[in-house]
Amino acid sequence: MASYKYPCIVYRQRVEVGNAPTFCLFHAPVGQLLEWAAIVRLEDDTGTSQPSPAKVMAIKRFLTNEPKNTIPTSIILTIDQPGYDLKPLNPDVQENHYLGILALTDGEKKPGLVIDGQHRLLGMQHFNPQLSVNVVALLNADDTEKAFQFMVINNKASQVSKENLEALALHYEKQQLDKRLKTARLTLTPNLGFVGLIDTEDGSPFKGIIRWDTTNDPLRIVPPAAIEASMSYIQQQRVKPLESDDVLLEFFYSIWKTVKDRWASLWHKDSKLLKKVGILCLTQYITNALIASYDWERLDISDPSQVIKHVAVLLRHQEKNFWVLPWIPSNYDTPSGRALIVESLVQISRNLRGGDLWYADVKVVDVTQLEIMAQESM
Repeated sequence: MASYKYPCIVYRQRVEVGNAPTFCLFHAPVGQLLEWAAIVRLEDDTGTSQPSPAKVMAIKRFLTNEPKNTIPTSIILTIDQPGYDLKPLNPDVQENHYLGILALTDGEKKPGLVIDGQHRLLGMQHFNPQLSVNVVALLNADDTEKAFQFMVINNKASQVSKENLEALALHYEKQQLDKRLKTARLTLTPNLGFVGLIDTEDGSPFKGIIRWDTTNDPLRIVPPAAIEASMSYIQQQRVKPLESDDVLLEFFYSIWKTVKDRWASLWHKDSKLLKKVGILCLTQYITNALIASYDWERLDISDPSQVIKHVAVLLRHQEKNFWVLPWIPSNYDTPSGRALIVESLVQISRNLRGGDLWYADVKVVDVTQLEIMAQESM
């Protein structure tokens, strides 16, 4: 039976209420904390298992990207007797606040229960189990209090406008702050958004190849509008896990890293695939298929490894040459044109699954040119 001891600060926030919980503040290595504090695997209303692997990966990435990055926000948990003993360091303590030693014993049932901070804990553990985390523990809270705290903490969080940074009147170096913020997937430039992250992050299949107006670099071949439109399309599907920016980015990366791995020969400036219509239409086609699997509870859409496996299956029933062979001349970068491309991708999949020629009834492909090319190769 393992035991643990932590110096701590103990106090009651609501001294006027007799049954209000007592707070205990301390820090502990995340690996050690997880030995005695339970993370309950819940399911949301869509049946998705939590915590989200993408969010855990985002915490690890945040700590890996910059040695100065820290997580000052506290993990919130509850601790129940008989799992702990609390002794004041000074016997002449004031009633409502004192320094003490918290002693914990890990028995058959863990004395701790994590209320908030699951992803931070697991992400920090993956980075370094010895990394300490700040903890706010509620001592001997009853189940009603635990449920209340869980609901309030997990439903009342709100984002703070970046404009409010100015109200702090801090004298900071913008370039240095921007560099640090990128490691947390934030930016002082609102219009940069996802496109800037996708152009600069190490895990992005589009790193360094997005074509900005301010550069003539021939290696930058992907129009920013293609990324913006693709991310917007995914968000418009209103899938709960994808409301998280971290999950959304990992979802997009999982799709396109798989495409790049399978179709590496199409990664060049003349490829139809890397034009706006190609990126957007393939994103739409794959997203639609993945969300259908999610709706049928066959896919945890927040788990990049599962997304990659599903995308690999989808690509086995697509034809790389669709993006190489001539198309019937038309402007496909319109709503009706893009719909025709997506329709073509659906038809290709059905053809290949049914044992037909991949281009049968695919309206976009110039079959005449295809036949000429076939004759010339004979």
